[in-house]
Amino acid sequence: MRIAITGGNGNLARKLIAGLGQQAWCGSLVAIDRRFDPIDPPGHATLACVEADLRDGGDRRWLDVIASSDAVIHLAAQNPYPEADWTDSAASFDMTALLASAASRAGVRRFVFATSNHVMGGYKETDIALTPGALTEALPPLPGTRWRHDGGSSDSTPYAVAKLMGERLCGALAARDGMTTVALRIGWCQPGENHPSTITASGTPHSHLDAIDIAAQRDLAWFRGMWLSNRDLLGYFSAALRADATVWPTPGILVNAVSNNTGMAWNLANAADRLGFAPADDAARELAS
Repeated sequence: MRIAITGGNGNLARKLIAGLGQQAWCGSLVAIDRRFDPIDPPGHATLACVEADLRDGGDRRWLDVIASSDAVIHLAAQNPYPEADWTDSAASFDMTALLASAASRAGVRRFVFATSNHVMGGYKETDIALTPGALTEALPPLPGTRWRHDGGSSDSTPYAVAKLMGERLCGALAARDGMTTVALRIGWCQPGENHPSTITASGTPHSHLDAIDIAAQRDLAWFRGMWLSNRDLLGYFSAALRADATVWPTPGILVNAVSNNTGMAWNLANAADRLGFAPADDAARELAS
């Protein structure tokens, strides 16, 4: 399989490149980003890094990569963090629209879109957040997570809306053009070791909260429930690339993608039923060890 990965210089892409490059079924990887730092060779698979601008629908550098790929993993965003503003949100959705449309026209077989738990972040303030397994993909979207930090508060609604619209676009293109799509609502996968102990109630790596009151304890439980281990990240994307779409209810599916964290609200039935994947790791177990 020849796989194109957008946002190829980022945290998630580097982890996926290293992991996918070890798989016998992965023949080559092409990473696309506006700039690159050095990337280690990924096992047996070949790796090419292409500098291009996904905001430019006429940029042949990335268009030619997509035209020659079997599958696409779309991670890129103008601002890949929940603090993104509305300008970032619009640009990120434009990138998704250009890329997914080009992939569909080119006959790409599988398009895997990295959407986000923040599409359902409004449920953090409801009783669903306190009910294990209650948060299914069938619930209405409730975009935007609110959180407090020492600098005040933040709201991920602009970031989440770009992801939500990307989910909808993927589903529409799959229904119309025959390209199968998987939108993975990925959780919090930190750079490096990615241990759940370094997830905080402040919501993102860029903010801090020193005082942990009752509300912050609830926020911390929510964010730890979003934890996605390095191993499970690779597992979800590997399964999304290879799953048999003939058993899906529609050619475009939506899947919660977090680790199997004890007590979390996220429901993982679709991961098992539609991707054949069961995450192995648990934030609570890691924190207790």
